[in-house]
Formats: sequence, C-alpha cells, structure tokens
Amino acid sequence: MKSFYLNSKDLKKIKFKKLGKNCKISNLVKFIGEKNISIGDNVRIDDFSIINAFEGYIRIKNKTHICSFCYLLGASGIEIGKDCNISQGVKLYSKSDDYKSIKKKQIYNKIKISNNVIIGSNSVLLPGTIIENNSRIGALTVVGKKIKKKTLFFKNISKKIK
Repeated sequence: MKSFYLNSKDLKKIKFKKLGKNCKISNLVKFIGEKNISIGDNVRIDDFSIINAFEGYIRIKNKTHICSFCYLLGASGIEIGKDCNISQGVKLYSKSDDYKSIKKKQIYNKIKISNNVIIGSNSVLLPGTIIENNSRIGALTVVGKKIKKKTLFFKNISKKIK
C-alpha cells in the first residue's frame, strides 16, 4: 500500500465538520465519525493514525502535527490547540475503563491540550487530562491529570521550564 497525502478534492469527500486550508493528511489515516471532527489550517496527520469521534468530538487547531500510529478516542471530546506536536504512537483516550471499580464501569472526561505542546512518543493521555500552554510530555509517559503551563512532565516527575 503506497502512502501519499490526500489532495483537496479527496479531503472534501470525507465530510468533516470543519476542514481548514493546506492540510496534509495521509491516505492511510482512518477516520471514524468524520462529522464530529474539526481540523484547522496547516494540520498534518501521518500514516496509520486512527481518529475516532464516533461518540463525542475531536477538534484540532492550526499548525498541529499528529505523527504516525496515533490513536485519538474522542468519546467525551478531545481539543488540541495550535502548534502542537503529537509524536509517534501517542494514544488519547477520553473514555476508559474504571479500574478502581469491581463492577464494569467506564470513565468519560474530555482531554484538553493547549497551544505549543509536545507529547513524546508512545505516551498515553487518560480521560480528564489537561495540558496547559508550552508544556512537554516525555516519551512513554502516562498522564491523567492537569499539567500546568511551561512544565516538562516525564513519567511522574514535573519540572518547570525556564
């Protein structure tokens, strides 16, 4: 299967809620619930990513790059700000099982990623995660809380960025 970016004619066929200008989206990206997905200008989404808004919604603002093999589950909503970089293999879950409960229960809570955020490879964002402006999430990190602006968060260590 050959990888290439979809042209504007093919992108319009997808029927997004909103599609900005100059987007580069691989033909190998899988969209589910396109009518609930908004994409800003100059967004790039690479091969084998899955963007699932069958429930809820996903909003991606301008100049954001979603690398290959990412998975976004927008069941409760995912908002990604401007100038963000979501590195390879990152998973965003706005719905998850509640592992604290003996009975089968699920947790629904939106994910909000502010502007100029970098999320390192193979990180996982759980329901309710909020990442404020200019923060960095290290590779292989699980996040399930609020990360304040200009913070480097790596595994369970937070450090203010100067």
